[in-house]
Amino acid sequence: MTPDIAIVSSNEWPELIALFERCNRTDSIELPLYLNTDLAPTMAAARFGDTLVGGIVMYGYFAIEAVIAVDPAWRRRGIGRQLVEQVARWAQARGGSWLALADEAGACVAPFAAALDLRRLNVEVLLRLDPAQVPPLPVLPPNWHVRLAETDDAAIVTAIIADAFGDPVEKVEAFVADCITNPVHRFVIGEIAGIPVAVLRLLRDEQRVMIATFGVRREQQGRGYGRLLLLTTLHRLLTAGYTDIRIEVEEHNTPAYHLYQACGFVPYRRYGQYGRPD
Repeated sequence: MTPDIAIVSSNEWPELIALFERCNRTDSIELPLYLNTDLAPTMAAARFGDTLVGGIVMYGYFAIEAVIAVDPAWRRRGIGRQLVEQVARWAQARGGSWLALADEAGACVAPFAAALDLRRLNVEVLLRLDPAQVPPLPVLPPNWHVRLAETDDAAIVTAIIADAFGDPVEKVEAFVADCITNPVHRFVIGEIAGIPVAVLRLLRDEQRVMIATFGVRREQQGRGYGRLLLLTTLHRLLTAGYTDIRIEVEEHNTPAYHLYQACGFVPYRRYGQYGRPD
């Protein structure tokens, strides 16, 4: 049997979200379902008639990161394989690439990947803040200042991010322009003697905050400004009542991993990135 797999409009998202939540409960996992990302994800549904049997959440357009779920009552019928192959076809039609994201805690991840000849290419660790482990703020330099970015700070934020990550200025500029006017996103700038040296981005909803796009100008790295910005921001978030605060890091990025743990973050989930290498 071959299900009908089609991209759906946002009014059908609640049914798909419920499917992902059923899979989370059944498998004791937390699939990476982020609805307040830089660009809204694309969702697709797999159906037999009116019955929803599987779903896909896709982040990105040319470089697709896909999260795939099959209703527990409909597993072992080849639906997962067909969902993966559909993602591959969409990526090929766009002239792009694809990866499948999976919570490594899922018992079915390894056998499923092996059956489809998918290789784990990377692991992102999601860390969650333990407020009890957040160290106190150190004595701050008298010329240290942290503030929320305003719309007219777009050029400053762009310059720091482009320099810190070595990304093309034009792409960073477009990214910042999209985010800086979106109320879900807030950039936080760290300044020393009035000179902006570091930035991070907050993605907020009513329940949690995700910290992302965290960088320090290259010539200012190694001076503790990143740690100062992160700790200052964490203390302000906790004072504001946020307790579910998260950050992601590549598993092999040891310096960043150690910094986040030293600031009170503890590993929460490991997300494998699976694909078929060239």
